[in-house]
Amino acid sequence: MLKTYQFKEIKELHHLQEAVKLQMETWGKEVISSLPHLVAAIHNGGCVIGVLEDERLIGFCYGFPGISETHPKPYLVSHMMAIHPDYQNQKLGEKLKFKQREWAIDKGYERMNWTFDPLEIKNGYLNLTKLGGHVKTYIKSYYGEMNDKLNKGTPSDRFLLEWELQSPVVIEASKGQKNTSPRWNNYPLFLNFSLNGEIPHAESIKKLSDESGVLVPVPKQIQRLKKISPETAFNWRMEIRNAVTKLLSNDYILRGVLLDTEIGYYVFEKSGVNLNESYKTLDKS
Repeated sequence: MLKTYQFKEIKELHHLQEAVKLQMETWGKEVISSLPHLVAAIHNGGCVIGVLEDERLIGFCYGFPGISETHPKPYLVSHMMAIHPDYQNQKLGEKLKFKQREWAIDKGYERMNWTFDPLEIKNGYLNLTKLGGHVKTYIKSYYGEMNDKLNKGTPSDRFLLEWELQSPVVIEASKGQKNTSPRWNNYPLFLNFSLNGEIPHAESIKKLSDESGVLVPVPKQIQRLKKISPETAFNWRMEIRNAVTKLLSNDYILRGVLLDTEIGYYVFEKSGVNLNESYKTLDKS
């Protein structure tokens, strides 16, 4: 029997408490947004969008208003999203983000921002390829040292994702189209790597010349790698930091993700690259 889920804005205290519990199950008690915090946010320009099965909260995303020196007009900061482990890999996170987008547009927001871990390439695939966001900013050790179960052992570096809610690529993504292009497969590696059995090892970055686009590899199973070889995972953090900061400082923008068996690849393109081809080659696979 096909499961049916309800997506809605969450204001009820018992559902918000379920959101706090889900945070603890996902990350541990060290990094939760508390019930009073969530209540204050939703009464002052923020929101919690939930997905429910039979009135049980099984996932949510939470956002609050933000401004910055580069973007003085208020935008929505999508601070966190969690899906119960029993309900993952059902596209619920993707649907939650688009429900949050609908809410944001209705409230007058034109953009959403959020951060994600560059080592979590599957999150990158959702944010860049399925949602149509882009990245121009890399932040070193964004949260300082974190000791929760997902972040312990490596500096808390983050990408700052920008989601232009009414851009052509995001509108197409909202219709189920993926942001991808055949030309991405022809871009050269910028960061070398090798495979030792099932363990990928980051090596050296290449000399940057006039490529219109390059690929930066990332292990697909970083949490597994942290358990098997913490030193290798730490080295990936440092090498990716080195590669990405060099690319961003040379006018490259992170546009998408390609996935392979053991490795994913971030796709960086020069800011002047024509994106029309990407829009024409979006797919639903």
